[in-house]
Amino acid sequence: MELTLLQALPEQRRAEVRAAVCAVETARLPVPAAHFRALAEVPLRRVVEEVLAASGRELLAVGEGFLSGYDDAVRERLAAEGIGILPREDRAVLALVMLFSVAVPRARGSVLPQTLWTQGVPVSRERLKESAVSDGVVDAALRRLAAADLVRFTAAGIVLGSQLLRLTPAAQTALFEQLVLLAEPAGALAGSILRLRARNTSQADWSEEAW
Repeated sequence: MELTLLQALPEQRRAEVRAAVCAVETARLPVPAAHFRALAEVPLRRVVEEVLAASGRELLAVGEGFLSGYDDAVRERLAAEGIGILPREDRAVLALVMLFSVAVPRARGSVLPQTLWTQGVPVSRERLKESAVSDGVVDAALRRLAAADLVRFTAAGIVLGSQLLRLTPAAQTALFEQLVLLAEPAGALAGSILRLRARNTSQADWSEEAW
């Protein structure tokens, strides 16, 4: 991908763009726009987006700042090829944390939809061990997940780590929907999700037939 917008800038502006790209790619928490001119000014932010897109990445507005993450097409391709997939036990424990920290509280209305995933309800280790996953597997998986910043230990319990902030809005929506279907498959929200998916599938099929 040719970086036409970047090449059109004077060297000082290019340096500002590179600094912003480096920041959003490496920061643990969202980078405030005020800290980088290339994030604060819309024209330069477009250049940041161009640079990230060249490597399959996307600029994400997260809370009061910005981070970067894989765009949806690249994410789906990597997953299909088995790249970056967590071991089965780690996925199971991470799903439990997501379920009890975000999905169930949000479905009940105690956590607002716009709340960051890292600001969910803390989950106790004991609550996770009430599942079908063995205690030893839970403890080992939590250590690995914490090392990858997928979960974080706090005084109140376990919450999701900052890597979850790097999901695109579409990825977060799809993940939340799967958790709802897992937690309350017969609930009203699950029914709404299934109806919407069925409608979208029908529309996609009609579109393909039209072509």
